[in-house]
Amino acid sequence: MEGWEGPPPPRGCEVFVGKIPRDMYEDELVPVFQRAGKIYEFRLMMEFSGENRGYAFVMYTTREEAQNAIKMLNNYEIRPGKFIGVCVSLDNCRLFIGAIPKEKKKEEILEEMKKVTEGVVDVIVYPSATDKTKNRGFAFVEYESHRAAAMARRKLIPGTMLF
Repeated sequence: MEGWEGPPPPRGCEVFVGKIPRDMYEDELVPVFQRAGKIYEFRLMMEFSGENRGYAFVMYTTREEAQNAIKMLNNYEIRPGKFIGVCVSLDNCRLFIGAIPKEKKKEEILEEMKKVTEGVVDVIVYPSATDKTKNRGFAFVEYESHRAAAMARRKLIPGTMLF
């Protein structure tokens, strides 16, 4: 969080934290997670009401620190009778996109996704079982990073019509 220089940490350095009491904030949480190692980024998911959503993502500077956090803090009693869950964050770089016209070709879908979102690396399209010239109406879009995928997801939901 403070004084980081160099590229962001590699994949596998982030943990997912669940079952956080809704009235807890960074001031209480960060010191607990700092015990496991140096924190690169702490993201507590929030409701518009101001309460947290009960989960957070903590990115450490190394994979070892992330593993340490899981060992130390999974099932940790954060408050009397309240135990948090800590596990590896699957930093998914893929998004599922549905409702794609079946006539659209992979290149057209890729082009459209690059227009509306950033960091697109590839599009995975499956051909229809009955007509190989058509797609199945959905695709998976691969992004350069989990962050790019998350930003795209935020931009695309809910109910954005692309095609």
